[in-house]
Amino acid sequence: MAERGMSRGSESGPGNKRIATTFLEMLAVRGQAAARERVMRALGLPEGGLADAKAWLPDDVLGRMFVAADTDPSLARSVGHRLMAPEATGLPLYGLGLATPEKAYRRVQALFPRESAAARWGVAEMGNDSARIEYHDRPLDDARAGEDRPGIGNGRGEASLCAMRVGMLEAVPGLFGLLPARVTESSCLSEGADACRYEIQWQRNSTTGIGVGSALGLVLAIGFVAAAFALGPTVFPISTGAFFGLTSVGLAVAVGRSFDLHRQLEAVAGARRGHLALLDQVDDALASKLDALARADAKLEGDEFATRANRSHRTPTDATPSAAPNDIEVRTAAEKIHAAAGDLELWFEDDAANQSDLGTTEPRMAEPGMADARKSVLDEARGLVREIRVWAEKIAENHESERLQPRSPVDLVALVARAIAAARPTLPASTIIHVEEGEDQISIVCEPVQIEQVLVQLLRNAVEASRALSESPEVFVSLHRVASGIELAVEDRGVGIEPSLLDEVFDPFFGEGQAGIDEGFGLPVCLRIVERHGGELRIEAEDRPGTRVSVLLPESPEVGA
Repeated sequence: MAERGMSRGSESGPGNKRIATTFLEMLAVRGQAAARERVMRALGLPEGGLADAKAWLPDDVLGRMFVAADTDPSLARSVGHRLMAPEATGLPLYGLGLATPEKAYRRVQALFPRESAAARWGVAEMGNDSARIEYHDRPLDDARAGEDRPGIGNGRGEASLCAMRVGMLEAVPGLFGLLPARVTESSCLSEGADACRYEIQWQRNSTTGIGVGSALGLVLAIGFVAAAFALGPTVFPISTGAFFGLTSVGLAVAVGRSFDLHRQLEAVAGARRGHLALLDQVDDALASKLDALARADAKLEGDEFATRANRSHRTPTDATPSAAPNDIEVRTAAEKIHAAAGDLELWFEDDAANQSDLGTTEPRMAEPGMADARKSVLDEARGLVREIRVWAEKIAENHESERLQPRSPVDLVALVARAIAAARPTLPASTIIHVEEGEDQISIVCEPVQIEQVLVQLLRNAVEASRALSESPEVFVSLHRVASGIELAVEDRGVGIEPSLLDEVFDPFFGEGQAGIDEGFGLPVCLRIVERHGGELRIEAEDRPGTRVSVLLPESPEVGA
């Protein structure tokens, strides 16, 4: 269980929408309007509809698109090159810490786009300047290897997709200012193999020119010396032939070396242009964030000025505090409001579960429309309570201190219940959450809003990992005292995390979702919150169905006594 992109067979890495978008861009740049129109029909979306589509299109759509365009291998390889350009790979190239081609090829699953969410890139072997990469069109443990593969249409479509993958593999060294890699395909899905297997070699510097130049110069030198022997010393002295031979060798080697340097400089220039384009994108994003912060600061300053003005006009009988509340007081008050609103949301949840019995306990509810009217009022009230919780959470975050003290103990049992109630509106209605608590009350000193945020994120991740295997995802939450303190665990029965990916799940750009946007802030922020509390976050994914994520928090002596 973890974020999107960390579980086996989940929708990790760049979606196939990126391939479709890049393919259409290439057709437009090359002026192939007729082919682009055929591809749009095969795509089945109106003009501009691709921008609003999800990251993962149907598995068969790319095969249909490449067949519709009658794509030749050179165009397909160009699409692959464009997919792996620095400006296209974007921030993940740097967020994943990829500083060499070896590291990029090792992280192929997280960095490379693929045709379907179930497909897998894998590293079979890795050397200093070579690699063997495999591409499987379904999970490795899928028993349906002999069945027809979706999305191919015919050999032409699969051959084009293979050429596109070759282009991506060739382009990786270009991200680091090196020459394209040499890629040899030893087996191919289009020929009936169970996977596409690629042998990849790359080099730090070009030696092609100097090799060709040396060979050509040597041939010329031999020719001059042979001519000297054939014509005789009176017509063409041997010393003159040797001189011209050595001169031709030197000139040919120099020209070849210049060719190598030119290729190397072109590769470096291409990488730098891509990096500059990426920096422009980052600058634009930062500029919009700074503008938003400036507007927020201006609003806060305006609110503070209005507050001071109101205070200056108060009469002496007003109960005006002698000093403004400090951050700790504001944060504590916000957390109390957040907890009280959470308790109220728990009441709404229990009330909704018991509404089916209202007809027997309250005869008035049997009247036509009464139950619907009551539900509408309660739903509106619950929405207001959620809004209060959101604002209290923001206030607490804006006034949080670097130190956790001074603090009052927080009841983790009640906090877990509030977190589950807060997460439910964002989970599928069929989700089943089992809660196991070792004691009636377990209290620790902590930032309650932040620990609740961590639990909500872990619940969402668990459900997301389980949805692929069950229409009714089950999640198990447990809270116990252990030797090292308090253990808060979230366990699922989902698709799990591959052991080889466990060291990557805390990278901020691992997976498809961006940290802090729409779907929560992700495991990297969860880890920072837990570590800030002096705790530990563990992920258990081996030898078990699904995944178990446990948060270990230290128990303060005065609380545990």
